[in-house]
Amino acid sequence: MCLPLCVLCSMRLWPRSLYYGWVVAGASGSIGFANAASAISILTIFVVPMSDEFGWGRTEIAGATTLGAILGAALAPFIGRLVDRFGSRLTLVVGGSIIGLGCVYLSLMQTLVGFYLAFTVSRIADQGGVKIGASVAAGKWFERYRGRATGLVFLVETVGVIVLAPLTQLVIGQWGWRSAWLMLAALMFALGVIPCALWVRRQPEDMGLAVDGDSPLVVRQAHHERTDSEHERAVTEHERVVADGETPGAEVAVAERSLTLRDAARTPAFWIALASLFLGSNAVSGPGLHLVPYLTARGLNVAAAVGAISVMATAGAAGAMLAGIAADRWSPRWLMAGLYLMSATALMLLVGTDTLAETYAVVILMGLIGTGINTLAPLMWAANYGRGSLGAIHGVGRATQVLGFAVGPLVSGIAYDSTGTYREVFLALAGVAVVAAGLMAAARTWRRP
Repeated sequence: MCLPLCVLCSMRLWPRSLYYGWVVAGASGSIGFANAASAISILTIFVVPMSDEFGWGRTEIAGATTLGAILGAALAPFIGRLVDRFGSRLTLVVGGSIIGLGCVYLSLMQTLVGFYLAFTVSRIADQGGVKIGASVAAGKWFERYRGRATGLVFLVETVGVIVLAPLTQLVIGQWGWRSAWLMLAALMFALGVIPCALWVRRQPEDMGLAVDGDSPLVVRQAHHERTDSEHERAVTEHERVVADGETPGAEVAVAERSLTLRDAARTPAFWIALASLFLGSNAVSGPGLHLVPYLTARGLNVAAAVGAISVMATAGAAGAMLAGIAADRWSPRWLMAGLYLMSATALMLLVGTDTLAETYAVVILMGLIGTGINTLAPLMWAANYGRGSLGAIHGVGRATQVLGFAVGPLVSGIAYDSTGTYREVFLALAGVAVVAAGLMAAARTWRRP
């Protein structure tokens, strides 16, 4: 909890009085920090010691991550509905407990079947539960500060990978890989499950509070028709007007308009946005799994290539907060379109990268883009369709993204095995990113009839 509060204070983003929504955002970020236990970036540290002990192949270990991601994607829409109905606390506590118990079992397991069972279930709880609950928890409590709160959650989540990766390696070196899994389990219960059980609540209205910590306001729907850009700006800037019949000078909030998942699915923009998320996720994730072998093939030594991953993760932490702050000023949808265009640029630059300076410049760009898009996705849904059914809508969107994340590296691997080079597939993914940007720009905000 201390890290989120320090970040907000140092950036002068803290409101004048303590609003409980920031407590919810802090607890959501805390479980995101501990949720690094289920991240691929942490699992990769266990690959060598576990393979040495059991004789497992890399493909056998990687299969658990793919299976867990796909099943988690299938579960995400249903979890999103539960979040809307009961709040994020149940999802976060149950999901975090499953991950913690999964880590405990991983410290004891002796067979490949046991590994698949524990890690697959943990990945399902991660992709289908914790990631949905954490981002939606912040979105339910904020309108004007929604971008900053969501950015904070993703910032702390990324910091978790940066901090826990070397800590995990240290524990493995000193006490073995089984002790490292137990350490990750303890962190999940201490930093994830307990804070969420104590402090996460469904939405401010349940506690008699107004969104963003404002004074209670007379909420009315404006009586004039709005354009798409006006609506998005009203959501992100918490626009205020005086409704008909109110005393001149009285502060009155425009009611945020919300659609259910069923109503959103009837709009073409919803499906256009999903197509954009799927294609964009393909492009963004395509180089990820193959980045180290690609860079070493381009002439970098292994240490420099691995160092590039750390640099990318650090840039990703900054990207989460920057994207959140930007989304409080501009449309998240247009910001996402811009990031997809930047992704196309990064992929084209990656094809020509062969020096350390060029590599670090490109991976910094990739880190900013990847985490920025993950941060903006729930904000885009909230800006387009309101926060009433944000869990259900973001659940479908998250499932689409996860499928894209699974397909991108697979396509890159198949292309390399067929041609012996990544050049053509990276350039093709750059074209896919451009298409994703165009689709996102076309996914216009729903307009009230």
